[in-house]
Amino acid sequence: MEAELTAWKANVYDIVRHMEALPGGEKEKILPNIEDLHILIAEMDDRIEQVRDNCTPETGITDIKADREAFDQALTRLRVTAEEAMIGLGGGDFGG
Repeated sequence: MEAELTAWKANVYDIVRHMEALPGGEKEKILPNIEDLHILIAEMDDRIEQVRDNCTPETGITDIKADREAFDQALTRLRVTAEEAMIGLGGGDFGG
């Protein structure tokens, strides 16, 4: 779970970097999305720390059910925010 969270955090961070590199007017249009993504990154950092502290090989899946549900909700928010961001970016300047 830690690796999955870390990978998603890296993806979100890459999106934020692209968004922050936009020219002023374009960036201004999606500023709330950028702020939401920064909040999501901070939440993911907290979750990663919780997973590191609480999830061991001895921990059963029921012990981390609440964390998993919170992670799934964060991913749902991420997908919506990322889709909104892509609309703001025009979808043409990703990947290289």
